[in-house]
Amino acid sequence: MKVLFALYLLMTVSSSYAQSTTYSKYEERMATYVNNGWAYALKYDSLQNVKPVLDSCWKFLDKYPRSFVKPNVFSYMLEMTVLITKDMNKINPLIDSVLAYDKLPGTKERVGEMLITRNLDLQRGRKFISEVFPYLTAQYHKYNAYMLMAKSDITLGNYSSAKTNFEKALEIDSTRAEAWYEYLGYLKMREMPGYASAVMAKIKELEKNDKISYLNRTNISPNINKSILELSAKDLDNNQIKFSSSLGKVVVINCFNFWCGFCVKEFPSLRKMINEFSEVEFIFLNFGETAKELRERYFAMNEFKFLKKQKVLFSSKEFNREIYGNGVPQTLVIDKTGKVRYDYTGYREELESLLRNNLSKLIKE
Repeated sequence: MKVLFALYLLMTVSSSYAQSTTYSKYEERMATYVNNGWAYALKYDSLQNVKPVLDSCWKFLDKYPRSFVKPNVFSYMLEMTVLITKDMNKINPLIDSVLAYDKLPGTKERVGEMLITRNLDLQRGRKFISEVFPYLTAQYHKYNAYMLMAKSDITLGNYSSAKTNFEKALEIDSTRAEAWYEYLGYLKMREMPGYASAVMAKIKELEKNDKISYLNRTNISPNINKSILELSAKDLDNNQIKFSSSLGKVVVINCFNFWCGFCVKEFPSLRKMINEFSEVEFIFLNFGETAKELRERYFAMNEFKFLKKQKVLFSSKEFNREIYGNGVPQTLVIDKTGKVRYDYTGYREELESLLRNNLSKLIKE
């Protein structure tokens, strides 16, 4: 029935849709949910929880058949459906519905990626990738397309083609260690030790350069020596908290959200630092979630229970205006005078040892 409904919705798409879309606060909330939603579900929701969410999406489309967020809902449903089934009779109508609203090359590439990486329909996935190749302008999308073709080549036994596609991808972007690792796996499988040794040397060089770059970024950050004393943010109870209340303490501000996998990956290291440095104040600054979500969804999980005892605040416009950041995770180390001394953006395993050294130094100042 639901598959038929998806086909019906697809068949009723017309130029009048754009002129008669509906908008409401509820639909706006749905837009926020679906834009962030699958990231939550992929990591934290068990598969049995996906079906009720899909059912709620169908109910939403029943109630708002011309909603402005309808294309996003179809995209979300497709992402969720491939988690719980390999039945292409259910997946294909959703693909058609998504592409009825959005025929951009990047969208087709994403659908092709889904079909290839989840081994759902390699031939249809490759067809989408082949169709968009001439229209891909961004270097990343070109690189990704070649990598997808290489991966599917291996599964299909097209080994010479796989090697060519790996090399084309790396010719476009040779800075990605994960691509070199995949190419290395292929070379080992094909028993090409000479090529494999050269690729392994390249991987070591990239990892060394990446570590140096991570260490150097903190020295050129525009946040270094900025004061946080005039800034404030709201806590879980909507109280305004001034950062000046931390004057005289060494402070670590960790900017995070829960749909960011690298943010979550940092938490074990931060927990260690909390236990080692009782005199340091740790502030966790959330970007994008609500107090209700934190309390009801995340603080109940064993891996995040430690946050219940920490100072958790929410990002504010004034904080974002003053403190530069282009993503999460971001970890700021503040000295006793309220000035930013270190700024680490992105995730690396070295963060733990860097924080340990930084905090030991600043505590003595």
